Amino acid sequence: MLTAANLEFAEVQVAPILAARLPSQSGPDPASIGAAMHTAFESLMGFVLRHNLMVIGQPRAIYTAYGAEVAFTVAIPVAAGPETAVGDSSIRVEELPATKAYRFTHHGPYPELAQTYGHITEFMKEKGCMESEADWIRYMPMWEEYLNDPETTPPAELRTYIYLPVAD
Repeated sequence: MLTAANLEFAEVQVAPILAARLPSQSGPDPASIGAAMHTAFESLMGFVLRHNLMVIGQPRAIYTAYGAEVAFTVAIPVAAGPETAVGDSSIRVEELPATKAYRFTHHGPYPELAQTYGHITEFMKEKGCMESEADWIRYMPMWEEYLNDPETTPPAELRTYIYLPVAD
């Protein structure tokens, strides 16, 4: 059983990477987040396919606010942007900056991510990096990186990295 004491944790340096990005938002409950994220990733992947962009990394959900509403940006790393101007699309191809981060690994279905976040909170409290849930704001924008495809991977075998940026 996963606990704060046996979380998979590493301090990592995340390299900058170019990504197609689409901002979105949802309500705070897991079902709303899941539905909004599915819709956003579907739109973003459609853009990637229409513009023949080469995917070079794992998809991410970058959280910028979490409260009564959840604000996030879905991102897919790509080798280069579109050859032609995109117009007034809300999708942008921009560099995700390099950063130092704490990386945690979640094993299992996405609906169980909330349990892992609870263990991360306890872990961060034990390290003296958080005092309460309110301290999550200090780690925004934080993100999840999805390591395998939920359409082809059994839920129990899904893996997700959770990154919390930290100051040097």
